[in-house]
Amino acid sequence: MIARIVKAVPVAVIFIAWFYTYNQGINTAINIWIISEIFNHCFLVIPGAFFLIYQKKTQLVQQPFVANYWLFLPLVGALILYTFGLVGDIRLFMHIATFISLPLLIWLIIGNQAAKVIAFPLYFMLFAIPVGEQFIPYLQELTTDLAVPLLELTGVPIYRSGLYLDIPEGRFLVAEACSGISFLVASFVFGNLYAYISFRTLPKQLLFIFISLVVPIIANALRVYGIVLTAHLTDMEYAVGADHLIYGGVFYAIILFLLIMIGEKFRDKAALTKHKKIVDEKRIEVSYKSVMPSAAIIIALFAIQIVWFSILTGGNSTLSAAPPLIDLTTLPFVIKEEKLNTWRPSFAKASHIQQGYIKSSVKIDNIDFFIATYSNGEGELISSVNKLYSAERWTLVKSTKVSINEEKEIQLIKIVSPSGQYRYIIYWYQFSNKIFTSQIKLKLYQTMMVVLGQTKDSSIVALSIESNQNMAAVVSMLKSKASIIQNSIKEKAQ
Repeated sequence: MIARIVKAVPVAVIFIAWFYTYNQGINTAINIWIISEIFNHCFLVIPGAFFLIYQKKTQLVQQPFVANYWLFLPLVGALILYTFGLVGDIRLFMHIATFISLPLLIWLIIGNQAAKVIAFPLYFMLFAIPVGEQFIPYLQELTTDLAVPLLELTGVPIYRSGLYLDIPEGRFLVAEACSGISFLVASFVFGNLYAYISFRTLPKQLLFIFISLVVPIIANALRVYGIVLTAHLTDMEYAVGADHLIYGGVFYAIILFLLIMIGEKFRDKAALTKHKKIVDEKRIEVSYKSVMPSAAIIIALFAIQIVWFSILTGGNSTLSAAPPLIDLTTLPFVIKEEKLNTWRPSFAKASHIQQGYIKSSVKIDNIDFFIATYSNGEGELISSVNKLYSAERWTLVKSTKVSINEEKEIQLIKIVSPSGQYRYIIYWYQFSNKIFTSQIKLKLYQTMMVVLGQTKDSSIVALSIESNQNMAAVVSMLKSKASIIQNSIKEKAQ
């Protein structure tokens, strides 16, 4: 008994070292699991994976444990990705690295032959990564695209404006909660687990996983269709408010039940009992000798990562606040600074916020401007809490890039209010004298600069106008102002 405990010490030390090294990634992931209903199931993923490993214990101990040292390469890659995520506060990178490294460590220690026995539990650990919210806008669009033709086919008079659906009885918004992302993510996780438990052949497993993705998407479109149709037939008496939520919950329960019934119909009944027939009387010695050197190298790598991160972040000093991105008095516009309450851009912890409107001889043509600057690496320009417009008051209709000269492109979005008023916003991100339209590219560039020891100001510049005029004329007006502002920034940088 004591000998077994002694042999288990190196493995325990490795897991403790993993937990300490990836502590911030684990904590931030748990915070997301708690606050987002999309990822509540993640609490069960790691315990569930280890339970599945425990079920394979008889087969597992029959395999020789021979460390696979080649896996140090992806493990080092995960550590670099994690450090990159820490430095740039890119939580997706942190979470991917954290929960990829855990199955990598187990695989590295036990080797290929033993890892094959628990291949699915190791893969299942990846579902602890809280990823999927990025698909919400696309799912909203897809749900609307599927629901509207069904309503038209049923004879419901309907007018679509972005994600707003107007019927004679009232208006509906296919909001984030209507995207079906929670059910889609849960269904995908369930589909993988059910396929592993119920099917022996890979084609059947992949087919059921595919079904677990397609069914919730179609089901959610049918749910939205049913809600609007019910409201139409009952003159908005049902399928709104609490009825809306109850209807959705019951519908999802029915779909999940149908998904299980589909699986049960084609389930390989012998799949659960096939391993019980395996009887191996031969005593196979498990080699623990390979664990010791691998444990030493793993702990050394974790120590190097901690020291590296300390060096990268320890040199950052607090500097005096830099001036705003633009001196508004130098622009050839008549400007009035005031808070923008109509479209409500919000950027938390910005060093400087400049907002107001550029006056025009025709009041309807007044152009709103918003500039948020983050100085000396303080605060996060690219963050999920920062919003260019209030999602409660506006919904996205269109997003595209427009050119303001031969070299530079900036982003254009068109949004609509519940009352049908359209607003155009043209914007870009400024990092020193460089222009970005992609949040991902800017975030990666910012992080790389920090890794190289360079901390510079970053800003978002947005111009907006509320108008139902011809889009080309409105965009042309915004582009001309944007070009002047960019020239002003360029001159200041020089």
